[in-house]
Amino acid sequence: MRKAFAITVLVGSAIAFGDPKAPGPDDATATALLTTIATGDAAARKAAYDELTKLAPKVVETLGAFLARKHTVELADRRKPLEAIKAQVPDKNGRFTLPERKSAKEEKSDDDLDWFAQLSALPASPGLGDVIADDAAIRALAASNDTHAAALLFATAFGDDTIIYRDELGRYLRKMEPYSIPALIIESQDKNSDKKRYATYQLERLDRQEPQKALAAAAADEALTVAVLQAFETTHYREAVHATWTKVNADSIRVRAAARATWTAYITGPAPPPAPKKKLSLPGGKLTKKEKPLWLTYRELADNELRKANNEIFHEDLALEDPTLDDRDDERRHSKTVKVDLEVLTKKLFGYYDEQRIKQVADAWAAAKALADKHDLAGAATAIDRLLAQNPEGPEHAGMAMVYFNYGKQLEQQAKWADAAGAYSKAAGLDPKGAHGDDALAAHHYTLGKALEAAGKDGGPDYRRAIALRPNYAPAQSAAAHAEAAGQPRWMLYAAGGAVLIALGLFAAGMVKRRA
Repeated sequence: MRKAFAITVLVGSAIAFGDPKAPGPDDATATALLTTIATGDAAARKAAYDELTKLAPKVVETLGAFLARKHTVELADRRKPLEAIKAQVPDKNGRFTLPERKSAKEEKSDDDLDWFAQLSALPASPGLGDVIADDAAIRALAASNDTHAAALLFATAFGDDTIIYRDELGRYLRKMEPYSIPALIIESQDKNSDKKRYATYQLERLDRQEPQKALAAAAADEALTVAVLQAFETTHYREAVHATWTKVNADSIRVRAAARATWTAYITGPAPPPAPKKKLSLPGGKLTKKEKPLWLTYRELADNELRKANNEIFHEDLALEDPTLDDRDDERRHSKTVKVDLEVLTKKLFGYYDEQRIKQVADAWAAAKALADKHDLAGAATAIDRLLAQNPEGPEHAGMAMVYFNYGKQLEQQAKWADAAGAYSKAAGLDPKGAHGDDALAAHHYTLGKALEAAGKDGGPDYRRAIALRPNYAPAQSAAAHAEAAGQPRWMLYAAGGAVLIALGLFAAGMVKRRA
């Protein structure tokens, strides 16, 4: 008899990260697939797993809730299948019988282990179906490439009913890198030592514990880069101060905003906890009379970062201070240190960066306009493409729209319909209420219709949209009439054929009547 699983809501600190998704139409399908995986034969199980993996990005919450359900099969029974395939299974406290630190060869072998295949090959036993279904949910979550899914997987590793899957969960947290990095960063700063150690181990295995490497791994995905920066902000990750500063003037508006929000969190609010102190060793084996801090707090690191940037840009002399490297017992090191207001200095530097960016945009637009004035519309459009990619909210949109509009005309004359449609679309998007806003949008639909027609498709709907925007648009009127006429022969042929058949039928009926 097929067993239905009760889905409960997963709670815990780990899933605070990310944006939970509301239930959708695929959730019931996912639950049914999980039931099939738990109770079906090998073929049905594999087919259901493949479908579940495809659905995974849409059913993240359902998969997390499935793993967090109250299991009806005893933990001891679910351990047995894992022991049968010689999987690493921790005790109730999360400790493994073998050391977690393994040789490179052992780690490679561990990464290649396929629980799902080996479990599916076992003979039926109590708890086996539950374990296979749980493993399918773990793997599907990892395949979703969703940062919130990573938080759910991490929470599963510390659930009372799911702690036995901790080795598999670690494996799949690593497999879904870089999307697991934000959750692992957050958990690596947790006050819970077990969670901190587990998360740190995964980051070390991925070589992503160093913040610059974490950002580099996310560089190809703007949203993921923002998520990593938000993880730094959430945790006040001390080691990430410098990495965050490198992004406060990023080309991407979203990344720049996220980095500045993180930076603000470093320099404002309550003071960070002080670093522990101890007496330092001096040459000859002596110790300093006074205890010295063992490291700089994140605010002290930020202070030095601001001083360095200020000195480099404005050629001022704000001395840096690092008491962790100073073994003197007197106070002479304070004599040249000037206290600064971190918020004021930050505002000054951000203002400088923004002024430079405005100047760069102005220079880039001037260069693009110069190309347009020389009738190099293709070069001007390419330069504007680059400019808008870096600063889509910048000024001069009306002028840029005019360049795209003229470039669209040039491409239209060359019958490069798809490219022309793209240029007209950019013109309309940049200045929709401008002098040529409606003209650009109408031209976009007209050239898009021509591109569709050239590809053997129906351009009629786009021609009609163009005419609706510009009723006197002669090329669109002509193209629409041609498209309609091109559709008539088939229409008329069928109608004529039907008329002939009707006539023949009437003729035959008349002949029969006359003979009678």
